[in-house]
Amino acid sequence: MADPKVTEAKSLADRAYDMLSRYIVQGRLRPGEQVLTKDLSMQLGMGRTPVREALLRLQNEGIIICNSRHNYKVRILTPGDIKEIYDTLGILEGAAAGAVPQIITSDDLHRLEDYNRRMMQVAEKGDLSAFGRWNHEFHGIFLDRYGNRMLHSLCDSIRRQVYAYPVKGSSLAKWLEKSVREHREIIRMVRNNEGRQLEAYFREVHWSFNRNLKYIRDAFHPDGQTPVPF
Repeated sequence: MADPKVTEAKSLADRAYDMLSRYIVQGRLRPGEQVLTKDLSMQLGMGRTPVREALLRLQNEGIIICNSRHNYKVRILTPGDIKEIYDTLGILEGAAAGAVPQIITSDDLHRLEDYNRRMMQVAEKGDLSAFGRWNHEFHGIFLDRYGNRMLHSLCDSIRRQVYAYPVKGSSLAKWLEKSVREHREIIRMVRNNEGRQLEAYFREVHWSFNRNLKYIRDAFHPDGQTPVPF
């Protein structure tokens, strides 16, 4: 039987993680801003231990930087960082996606279409955070079928960094809608069992930094200080 105290501590750490993630997305914790465990503990109304666990989780995801034992900063995400994210995901997710079309089921295809419809709905609102959650599910189908849990976890952690910051840009909705159109092409390739083309599409189109550069420049400041959210 699980220890109630351990379960409660885990629950508090999960709550702290969710709340701190929301603060960052909403711009309440700004990129480059110093955050202290004791201050967060008071704001969240809980002890320091679950707050430290939440900060460690965010640090492992590359969203928080630890400067000392009790001193953290929200990471500044620069266009250079985003380029590395795109390049890495293009290689890793491309290889996984290109290897699985033959084992994608009809149920998987229905889910891909459903997730993409949901992304279209939030794209029209320019809701990057909600888009990221459905995008996680969409890409997760390929990674699940590939069957490498370490790769799946790594890709999820890397991809999450793009959706963990407040962004504002006049072309944000168009950027997300572009991604939806690319997802439709991805689904078409899966239906036609075009594994080799799918791998290249992930790397050279869907996760191409250069093809997304104008949108990235519009959403993120050159110095990494993301604008105030909508």
